[in-house]
Amino acid sequence: MRLASPVYESLPLIYAVIGGLAIGIAYIDPSEPETAVSLGIGIACEIAALTVFLRRQDCRALRREYSGKPLDFPSNSRG
Repeated sequence: MRLASPVYESLPLIYAVIGGLAIGIAYIDPSEPETAVSLGIGIACEIAALTVFLRRQDCRALRREYSGKPLDFPSNSRG
């Protein structure tokens, strides 16, 4: 599945906000049994935000390094 660039760029922020809200809910009312679920969702969203952010950063770095020419791997070369 391909996402438009503005949507893909905003995903880490959206995940971080959702995670922050879930962790905040768990912090505000720690006596409820839903606290563990809310905290789990918050941590999962924060991990997802970090993962997408770092993946996007790596993709940008690779795009800057790659010139667009086809790669010639030693296993494919003849001679």
